Amino acid sequence: MFANRYDELYSCIAYDTSKLASLKNDINNRLCSQAYNHNSKVNFGDVNDAVQELKRGKRDGFSGLMSDHVLNACDELFIHISLLLSSMLVHGTPSGDLLVSTIVPIPKGKTGNRTASSNYHAIALSSIFGKIFDKIVLSLYSDSIATSHLQFGFKKGHSTTMCSLVVRETI
Repeated sequence: MFANRYDELYSCIAYDTSKLASLKNDINNRLCSQAYNHNSKVNFGDVNDAVQELKRGKRDGFSGLMSDHVLNACDELFIHISLLLSSMLVHGTPSGDLLVSTIVPIPKGKTGNRTASSNYHAIALSSIFGKIFDKIVLSLYSDSIATSHLQFGFKKGHSTTMCSLVVRETI
C-alpha cells in the first residue's frame, strides 16, 4: 500500500527525460571540473580536537564501537580518520557506515509504566565517526552556517533542554 502510494506521489509530475539527463550531466561535469580545494582537508589536529569533545561511555549502535575506544586510541588512528574524512570531502561521498543510526527506546520516567509504549521516547545512536565528522564540520564552518536565533540544537552553548524550558515557560 505504501509503495503504491509513494510511487504515485513521486511520479505524478511529468518530466522530460532528456532534460533530466542533461541536468544530471551538467551537475556531474561541474563537480568533476572543480579543482581540489585545500579547505577540504581534515588534519590530525581537527580530528584530535573533535575526539576530545566526545562524551565518555557513549556507544555506536551499528558497529559496536564506544567513544572510549576512540578517546583512548593512539595518534595513528587520528591520522587514518583524517585521511578518511578528507577523502570523503574531496570526493563528495560519505561512507555508508556514517549514515546508519540505530533507534533505541528510552523510558521517559522511572515511575511510569514500563509496559506502556507511551512511556518511551526514542533516541538515535549514530556512528562515532559521524559524530567526529559533525564536530569537525561545526568547528571549521560554524562562521559560515547561518542559523536562526530560535534554533536550539547544534549551536555552542545551546541544547534541546533550553528548548524544553522555553516551551514549559510559555505554557
